[in-house]
Amino acid sequence: MNDGSASNSSASESGRDPDPRAANVVEARLGRPARDVLEAAIVLEAWDGRAAQSAMSSAPELIAPDTPGAIVRGRIEPPEDRDQQGVIGEGMALVLSILSVAAWARPLSRELGPQALEHAIRAALPIAVALQWGLRSRYLSRRRGLALLAQDGIVVSAIGVVLVELPLVLLFAWGPVTALLVAIWVGGAVLTRRGWGLLYALALVAGTVVLDRGDAAYAVLGALTGLTLLLCAVAVMTRRVPTDDRAGAIPRALLAAVLGVSVGVLLVADPSLGWGVHGVHPAIALVPSVIGSFWGGYHLWSFYDAIPRGLSGVPLDRANRIGVTDPAMRIFLGSAARLVGTTIILSAVVIALGRWTHGTDKVSVFVAFGCVGLITMMVGLLESLSLHRAALVAALAALAVEISWHYFVPWHVSGGALAAGATVGVLLTLPPLITLLSRSGRVLATTLWIQ
Repeated sequence: MNDGSASNSSASESGRDPDPRAANVVEARLGRPARDVLEAAIVLEAWDGRAAQSAMSSAPELIAPDTPGAIVRGRIEPPEDRDQQGVIGEGMALVLSILSVAAWARPLSRELGPQALEHAIRAALPIAVALQWGLRSRYLSRRRGLALLAQDGIVVSAIGVVLVELPLVLLFAWGPVTALLVAIWVGGAVLTRRGWGLLYALALVAGTVVLDRGDAAYAVLGALTGLTLLLCAVAVMTRRVPTDDRAGAIPRALLAAVLGVSVGVLLVADPSLGWGVHGVHPAIALVPSVIGSFWGGYHLWSFYDAIPRGLSGVPLDRANRIGVTDPAMRIFLGSAARLVGTTIILSAVVIALGRWTHGTDKVSVFVAFGCVGLITMMVGLLESLSLHRAALVAALAALAVEISWHYFVPWHVSGGALAAGATVGVLLTLPPLITLLSRSGRVLATTLWIQ
């Protein structure tokens, strides 16, 4: 590795001193000083967390055009184990979170009434998804995400209590149950990131057993919420270590939360599904697409390894070629195939078990939830690749179609509005995704890992 004298002399000639941190980041990632402004800017965006304007401003100080630098053979590192740990536990927690809605429907509706429970679920799901997406964008998707969350823990907790929980409790009759459900589901996202998904799943099972015995619903949910939040505090504080990593940008996290609430509202805006009214039925019908989405989303982890490996040794003029067989496109198609295939197979299984799932045997409902799984994966992928405008347009268009469906379509189809809206959203996400992913070189150079 060069000692950076060339880049320092270049900066001195411009009359400005280089940023030592920026110079160290560039040399650590490239194994040499940057040779041009674009190269330095990309490194600062991807690994120093800088905005594009700041990166471009600092880049001229770091280049060394007259120094060839050391030739370093690239080495592709697989994703760290801690980033994929607890995958089975996370999957179990995800499924049990959905099944908890089914298992809790009867005891909660008995105490609250079906209409109150419907309001509570239809409010809690979008809020919980919005908070999960926002936390994931700012903290949980980072390698040291829990350490960053620990640094901001008091502020994040205060925002959650003041802006979310207290208004729910004070403004609505069904607000306390909504606030408890939100805390349980959002806490689960933190626990699964810590690798404690199995522990979270066991807590949900225990709460379900106690609720089914007919004990006071508020007391059981309150105890489960307290346990979840306590585990979250332990999970975060035991990861409280010094780190130079930076949290995601607040504007980006807020946009991710907007996308999350759009997906959540899409899930509950179709009245034909009967959340909280039809008991266990909507939640059970959702399970196949949830499992399919989890498998498809997990396959997207391959981006971190397959794209650099697939482009290793490829000349620059060929790296930006258009190709359906490019690594990025293959991974995307593989993820979509896993989601669709799993949803179809498991939906058939649920329908076949008719005497336990009576009420969820309408194919249209499973189709609707499958479409939701697709749009959720695609909108999330657009957001992670910094295509925020395309993601927002697709999500809002899907909502508009779903909400207006019953005004323009005279016949009644269970889940029809949800299926129509989600399908429109999926179709709108395809052009920007295909345009980008068909050129793996562009994915690698400009968007991959830039948070």
